[in-house]
Amino acid sequence: MVKQTFLSLLMIICFVLSSHAQKIDEDPQYARAGFKGGVSYTGITGDLDNAGSRIRVHLGAVVEYPISSTFFIQGELLYSAQGYTVDIENMEQKISLNYLSLPIIAKYYVTEQISIESGPQFSTLSTVRNEDVADNDDFFNSFSNFDFSWGFGAGYKLESGLFFQLRYNLGLSNINDTAVFDVTNRNSIGQLSIGYLFKTKNNRRIIRQEE
Repeated sequence: MVKQTFLSLLMIICFVLSSHAQKIDEDPQYARAGFKGGVSYTGITGDLDNAGSRIRVHLGAVVEYPISSTFFIQGELLYSAQGYTVDIENMEQKISLNYLSLPIIAKYYVTEQISIESGPQFSTLSTVRNEDVADNDDFFNSFSNFDFSWGFGAGYKLESGLFFQLRYNLGLSNINDTAVFDVTNRNSIGQLSIGYLFKTKNNRRIIRQEE
């Protein structure tokens, strides 16, 4: 199901790109690459009733590509530190779930600086750690290597390339490997980011309305 969704999204993106390929605008738009980082308020929802949230970080590379003067596609490659807390015998244990994430975000600029944003995020689990347990193989093996979520948010970008983003990622897949533990939990992440997009004359894309 996840693979079919991923392929469908890629086909939609390719169709949108090709349908706008011949459109050109008097005001040049720029494909801009850069970086971003920030804080994440992370937790999980599902079968684990006593789970709490953690404040962690994310950082990585960003590319913003113009489709029209108001519609952009932003691809990101992020290191996303996530996790949650859980109370076991009145002791709080901190669980770390660290992912490599690929968000593909559609951005619509309602003004020259403010955008509303939404799109899928595909993540692969890199490390799992329980800061209070030295060795627990069954627990470590109970997490799925893949996570799928959907992001919703807004952004504010200055002409200089400095930008700010507020995003919520809604987990849509089970983070647990049910072959080990028959439970269902999903990631839930709020992110506040700051970043910078570089602009050069060599990567501008001129977009004009068709006559």
